[in-house]
Amino acid sequence: MRRKVIMTETSAAPREYPEWMGKMRGLTPEEVTEFLAGPVVARIATIDETGFPYITPVWQEWDGSAMYIIPREKTAFVRHIKSNPKVAISCALDSGTYTRLLFRGTAEILFGPAPMEGLCLEIAKRMAVRYLGPRGEEYLVPTQDRPRYLIRIAPDPDKKMITWDGVEWHDKYVSP
Repeated sequence: MRRKVIMTETSAAPREYPEWMGKMRGLTPEEVTEFLAGPVVARIATIDETGFPYITPVWQEWDGSAMYIIPREKTAFVRHIKSNPKVAISCALDSGTYTRLLFRGTAEILFGPAPMEGLCLEIAKRMAVRYLGPRGEEYLVPTQDRPRYLIRIAPDPDKKMITWDGVEWHDKYVSP
């Protein structure tokens, strides 16, 4: 079994991990882009009209600096965004090395509600193929004229994007 040694700034002594346990560190910006380029479902958290959190899964597209989502016109969380554009996004692999990321940001409605066209349609086509496979665009044919929004979510520059790949705990949880 191959083992790797992980040395962090707070480690008193290096810890060793088998390769299957993952990178045991946060993701680089390039790794974030690579991770989100796959069919990773995002969970968007908003605050509803009663002040409670509301979380729902959404398809996403990451451009290296912001995430795009395309919700339906009558989606509850769009109402929440109109009232309070502050959101949180969580993306994770729910097995394996549990690669994950979390960020907080501001949602901006760029388009809609309207039938998809232009940038909205281009992103929707890429998402459909990424999530449904080579025939994904066929999903859009009967739904293309249904009203949707295009929403851009930019991570808050004052809040750190939290990322991790690995099954072991970060040093901050185990160091004195």
